[in-house]
Formats: sequence, C-alpha cells, structure tokens
Amino acid sequence: MKAIRAGKGAVALALSTLCCSTLVHAQSGDPDWRGLYFGAGGAYQNVSVEVGDYCDDCWWGDYDGYDQGDGDFGYTVHAGWRIFRYAALEAGYAKTGTLSWDEDLVYMPEFDDFYNNRVDFDAEVTDVSVLGILPFANWELYLRVGAGMWDGESRQKLDQSFGDDVVRRRVSDDGTGLLGGLGFGVTFARGWHARFEAQAVTIDGDVLNVRDDADLDSFNLELQYRFGAAAAPPPSAAPAPPPATP
Repeated sequence: MKAIRAGKGAVALALSTLCCSTLVHAQSGDPDWRGLYFGAGGAYQNVSVEVGDYCDDCWWGDYDGYDQGDGDFGYTVHAGWRIFRYAALEAGYAKTGTLSWDEDLVYMPEFDDFYNNRVDFDAEVTDVSVLGILPFANWELYLRVGAGMWDGESRQKLDQSFGDDVVRRRVSDDGTGLLGGLGFGVTFARGWHARFEAQAVTIDGDVLNVRDDADLDSFNLELQYRFGAAAAPPPSAAPAPPPATP
C-alpha cells in the first residue's frame, strides 16, 4: 500500500508538471532533436514477490498475483543518446534505500521447519536499455526494454514459527535481470526535460529468502539536460510573397 500511495503522489506531481508545461510555447521542445543527454533524480523503490494462485474458485481459473514489501527512497542517474526521433540508447545507475520483505510460515529445508521471514534489503542496479519514443510538441511517451545488472545484500531474521529458535544471517547476491519501464516526459525550457517513469527489474528471489519470482520496482522522477537542444534555432518564417507587378 505504501508503494501505491507513493506512486499516486509521484503521478500527481508529474501530471502537475505536464499541465504547467502547456503554458510554454511548443518550440521549447524539439521532437526532432538528436544528441547526448544526462540526468538524475529521486526514486521510490520496493520489492514485489509472486504469491502464486489466490483465486481457486474463480470461473476464469487460477492466476498469479504479487505482494509488495515496505519501500524506501533512493536516487538515480542516467546518460543517453537520442539516435533519432523515435529511439534512444541509455545507461543508468540506481541506488535503493532499505527495503523490507516480511512473510510468515516459510518452510526452510535446511532447518526442516517453518520460520517467519523478516528481511531488510538494499541494492545497486546498473542498466542498459533501448527507449522507444512517441514525441509530441513539447512532451513525449516512451517504453523502455533492457537489462539490469543488480548487486544486493539482505539482512535476514528468521523466527521459528512454532518454537523459540532465531536465525540471523546476511545474504549477498547479484545477477542480471530483465528491465522494463513505461514513462512520459515534458520539455519545460530549452535543453531541460523532466520525466516520470514506472520501472521494474527482475531479481533472484534467494536474496529475499523466497522461491518465487521477485522484482525490484521503482517510480522515478528525474530532471534531464539535453546537449544541443538549447542551441536549436527556431523554425524560420516563411518568405514573404514577391510584390505584385502592375
């Protein structure tokens, strides 16, 4: 629920930025701009874990759902190259705060018993991706697909569900996951661009002490500077018609 509330707040802020940007002349953003850009921003991040089938008696059959942990705020930086109007290549880095995942009655084969799972998790993610972009006058929609190289550590406290045993341990893990994202951006001044994105990268469930699929989710709000966009000349006026001859 915390992730949902934070996501709604970020969406509201991004929509406010979009509405304000309509007061800026359309020439403040050039849909045909190409070149290098850098950016940074804040992110609300969380983990989500597949919880399996939870609608056994639904007429449309079983389906999988996801539960979320407790999120925290982190930061992001990125650099990219707009190769043409509809695409860009981008590399980024993200650092999370301390994320939490709790689950009761987890069977632990190594202990042959059930334990309550209490995990604090933090991670770093370096990513490379391709952006498919749909540009308009001074704003754009985009879809991201790529790979995220993550490195994480968890501090796990396992309380025996039907006993007094307590296990504390640290687990470090890393890997490469599938990265996906959907966002929109607004150019509010020459060279300056703000964007909001919902993003997810798959991670190994072992670092959270789960066997099901797990994702690192992020809601990013970033500011970006586009080199060369500030120097783009405005469209030239149409030449005046020649004077009429008698």
